[in-house]
Amino acid sequence: MSPTRSVRDRSPPLDDEVDQVDETRPLLESSKPKVTPLPKTQLALLFFIRATDPICYNVIFPFINQMLLDVGGVDDPTVVGYRAGLVESLFSLAQLLTIFHWGALSDRIGRKPVLLLGCIGSSLSSLVFGFSNSFVMIVIARCLNGAMNGNIAVLKCALAEITDSTNQARAVSLFPICLNGGIIIASFLGGQLANTRGTTLAGMFPIFETFPYLLPMLLASLFPMISGLCALFFLKETLSTKIRKVDEEDVVEDEGVVRRKDVDGPTKASSSELVTKHIGLLIFTFAVQSFVGISMNALLPLFCFTPIESGGLGMDSESIGYVISQRSVTVLLLQVFGFPWLAKKLGLVRLHRWAMVLWVATFAIMPIINLAARSGPNWLVWSELYAFMVIGALAGVCSVCNLLMTNNAAPRPELLGTLNGFSQMTSSVVGVVGPGSANSLFAVSIEKHLLGGHLIWVVFGGVAAIGAAAAYLIEDEKEPGEEE
Repeated sequence: MSPTRSVRDRSPPLDDEVDQVDETRPLLESSKPKVTPLPKTQLALLFFIRATDPICYNVIFPFINQMLLDVGGVDDPTVVGYRAGLVESLFSLAQLLTIFHWGALSDRIGRKPVLLLGCIGSSLSSLVFGFSNSFVMIVIARCLNGAMNGNIAVLKCALAEITDSTNQARAVSLFPICLNGGIIIASFLGGQLANTRGTTLAGMFPIFETFPYLLPMLLASLFPMISGLCALFFLKETLSTKIRKVDEEDVVEDEGVVRRKDVDGPTKASSSELVTKHIGLLIFTFAVQSFVGISMNALLPLFCFTPIESGGLGMDSESIGYVISQRSVTVLLLQVFGFPWLAKKLGLVRLHRWAMVLWVATFAIMPIINLAARSGPNWLVWSELYAFMVIGALAGVCSVCNLLMTNNAAPRPELLGTLNGFSQMTSSVVGVVGPGSANSLFAVSIEKHLLGGHLIWVVFGGVAAIGAAAAYLIEDEKEPGEEE
């Protein structure tokens, strides 16, 4: 019997070979790619690091106003909000000035070292904030936290590098769990453990009497410290050039030959390769969706608190908290369970377009809710609020779409960190100007009764419409001729 030959090596078949057909085998193999299993350990480490950022960022919110009254040099509670807003604006400004450089640095030295530096910086800056006893120290600590907070851009790169086209959407859709989980932990630490002055704990440990806001910051600082230690021992480097360089050095040693070009890796990437129409549109739409998203986060509690006759809903703090929590739950459930199905059904480009259009609807429904509060029954108001939550959650998936399309748009792996750093830098820009401008415009609209007090919604709906128009200019570069 002659040995079996592979399909590639076979010569033209003989007549007796043609008759040997496996009738049980399908004529055409399925073209559907097999889903690659997610690297659970590495993914868990990245998610752990991701969760520490919202913990350190949000832990101060429950007590920052009281802290400014106690140690921030503020005597009048009515002006606390200005200084609190300044603190947050400076955080975003510090992040804006540094996050691009963190992403670029990770392209040179690797993702893991930069992530470790970010964890150390978040931990130390949180401790400095806890020991702050003046407004200047509060500002310095918060600026340090923003300046060292470059992990989000690098995490996006690492996530793209440990996944592929078959499982990346699923991995990215799990990010909201980290974000919301971190916010829940931060709210507990800041709300339940702050202001230890006069407590039993302060009697046992005088340091908590001297620094009454140290305890929540101390506990918050442990999360990035622990995640950094876990990353140090268990996280693998994901940057392809770093991995390739190690492999090529091993080959050179085995062969006893020095190959300078191979050891150095590919030609040095230039950031000028990122200057394309496609990438420009992705960055622009990301800036718009970040602006409207951050602004809505600031406007929602203000809208709920404002009296009905002035254009709001006249809610108390308990009802406002319920609305915000229900909105977060809706976003979480949709992005975790709905996004993978929607992305598979519609494709990233089409889903991104539709989600951007829904941002227009999100702002358009706000005056309708106020109209219902003025004359309609209570159940109608809440029905429209839930409609707002669902529409807003659907609109929010555009950020996940944009992340995936941005990762796919990088011309080469060496520029992925730079691209994500620049993308995240635009988010920091709108973080500086978004909430303040939104709240100010809302107040002006109400005070001057501009467009019946609804100018704010017209303006931001218009901004969202511009972003939606830009989204329709984005094409799938892999299949540019494909009809959507």
